[in-house]
Amino acid sequence: MAPEISCVPSSIEGPFRSRILTYIRERRCPSGGYCFYRLDEPNAGDTYYALRTLSLLGEEVQDNETGEFLRDLQNPDGSYSSYAAALFAGRGLRMLGKRPSYLLQEYIDRSLPSFDPNTQVIETFSLFDPLLTWVSLHLLHSVPIPDSRKDNLVDTLLGLQAVSGGFGLPVATLLDTWQASEALVLLGYPPEDLKAAGFLHACEDPEFGYLGRPGTRPPYLEHLYAGLRLSAVMETPPRYPAACRSFLERCTHRSGGFVRSIFGGSPTLEFTALAVESLAILDGADHPWMESWNWEGDI
Repeated sequence: MAPEISCVPSSIEGPFRSRILTYIRERRCPSGGYCFYRLDEPNAGDTYYALRTLSLLGEEVQDNETGEFLRDLQNPDGSYSSYAAALFAGRGLRMLGKRPSYLLQEYIDRSLPSFDPNTQVIETFSLFDPLLTWVSLHLLHSVPIPDSRKDNLVDTLLGLQAVSGGFGLPVATLLDTWQASEALVLLGYPPEDLKAAGFLHACEDPEFGYLGRPGTRPPYLEHLYAGLRLSAVMETPPRYPAACRSFLERCTHRSGGFVRSIFGGSPTLEFTALAVESLAILDGADHPWMESWNWEGDI
């Protein structure tokens, strides 16, 4: 098992760090799970984001009740309510040093996500989110993907790359480009061959750091996160790190969490985790996005 990667953001310290930790801990439910709106209605996503933030801040995450909550989300046949829930629960258990109750290989291979914009789940930000989740599940649980299927997926993804180097339908977006690029790399495609640098640079902005599409506003936290993740995948430093930090500072909330927009809103555990990981990337952490998700080896 590969060692965990230490990536505590050096820019988060003192009262700032303390407020974030208070925000996270106040959202722990009696069952051990977490819920961003502070009712006893924990879910896999919020629990993972809470553990992820605590881990990024160098905090101890061992919690037997949280581990049992995540284990109980799995059905006896190995399935979960969704692939996203399976990935959140699995990653959370990985950080806690625990394993799922049942094997997942049959469940993971039950279906292959599509890239059809007409069937895109409305809650997802990116067309390629289901695919990246599916590939990540294989990596997390060391379930091999046959080479023929890998080649098929790589060819299909590359067929959706625009002349600009971006990915997405009907138009390329930074979120789609990050997730398609990261899926390609996880499938074994060389990151130096991605040819997405031009699109990435076109999405960079001297005021906000990154935009969802070249020249479009308003900016959102998930756009900044996608830009930084893609820059990490491609080993291309952001051109406007000061603007990225300024944007993140403007997304802070008095509660200690982070909101999606500089125009306000409600803080969530998800956006808090994205913000803290973004700061870790900006602080030069050694690939915080490449956590050792897998139990034993590569896909």
